Amino acid sequence: MIVLFAAMPTGANAYIFAAQCQRLVNPVSRAVALGTLLAAVTLPVVVMVK
Repeated sequence: MIVLFAAMPTGANAYIFAAQCQRLVNPVSRAVALGTLLAAVTLPVVVMVK
């Protein structure tokens, strides 16, 4: 269970904070999107290995 949670993507909270502060919104949104894409690829692998 711990490994599964560790492999999950980051939440949207970082984007919300960046948007509220009006700082680095584009890089943060790209990082969240990239993390979600990578999690979609790696999570099935992690589940199959464990």
